Amino acid sequence: MIEDFPEDPTEFSPEHLSSLLREGGFAPPNPGVEISAVRSEPLAAESAFLGSLARLHVTWKVNETGLPDRLVIKLPTQDPGGRQVGEMLNVWFRESEFYFRLAPLITTPIPTCRANFVENSKAVLILDDLHPASPGDQVEGASADQARAAVEALARLHAPFWTRSRSVSLNWVPGIDAPQLVGGLGQAMSQALPRFVERFGELLPTQGLDWLHSFVPLLGGWQSNLMSNPLTIAHADYRLANMLFDHNGNITVIDWQTAMFSGGATDLSFFLATNLTIETRRSLEDDLIDTYVETLVGLGIDRSATRHIRSDYEQAHLWWMGMLANNLSTIETPNDESQRLFEAMLTRLYSAALDANSGRFLADY
Repeated sequence: MIEDFPEDPTEFSPEHLSSLLREGGFAPPNPGVEISAVRSEPLAAESAFLGSLARLHVTWKVNETGLPDRLVIKLPTQDPGGRQVGEMLNVWFRESEFYFRLAPLITTPIPTCRANFVENSKAVLILDDLHPASPGDQVEGASADQARAAVEALARLHAPFWTRSRSVSLNWVPGIDAPQLVGGLGQAMSQALPRFVERFGELLPTQGLDWLHSFVPLLGGWQSNLMSNPLTIAHADYRLANMLFDHNGNITVIDWQTAMFSGGATDLSFFLATNLTIETRRSLEDDLIDTYVETLVGLGIDRSATRHIRSDYEQAHLWWMGMLANNLSTIETPNDESQRLFEAMLTRLYSAALDANSGRFLADY
């Protein structure tokens, strides 16, 4: 159905959108709805590296549709480097499956999905626009209130799956436990290192880069250690650009392209180490880790199943050093804003790793 549709989300016509909403795909259909006019504007161009989005202001032919007049449409990115990463990680199929199968199982607030299609290399999602809620600013860094809301929402995502075996219905969710992780992703990380160092090496501490080069060939040891502790459903791109905050500070989490089975502390590491300024992270880190643990316990997780979290959190900084080296070596920075974002993420992450002395774990792998 979508093979011949535009690759630019701002070019979808009222007829395109009407047919998508009527059919629904993997989302509930809306029979008979028809859009008479649409005004589109690009959305999140500086922060959505694996997707291409637009906000849609729609005029319905019949007003009593029960649907909002502001929607968001999301397609795969048009950037070649982002395409390469997205195809390697199968992100568009994963996000489609998330809204179809996983969204009903979690209590973390997410937008309502109105249309959900995947065909070969093309994908289309149509979601409710949550205006006037707006994403956090990752370059500026999370406020204390935003950080606390994000950590609590993260625990709400993780708790339903903590210590539970993966059900047959969730076999589509890729996992950190995949046997091919070490060979495939490890090789990709290794090949990405020269380009990554060429692009960003001057920003980063020598000790951290030494740890990165040591960690990549030891990826299997880190994987084995993580798998010895409970796994859960992780967001795996848990950052402020993927969180919408309303005027009351309530949070909605978006962008589920990278959902996977992993250790919960991998999400916690990525958020705290790359989304808070160095000073804010240092002042709030202990309190936010405690908030995460106490929220899990409050949701029924036995405290004994959380004792590994601090250690996993500090080791996960090494994982993200490897992942960002792999991903940021190919994703381009088309403007100053995206360049500042990449630099902020990296310098904060390496600072967190040095503060935690994450390199001490390398000897255990």
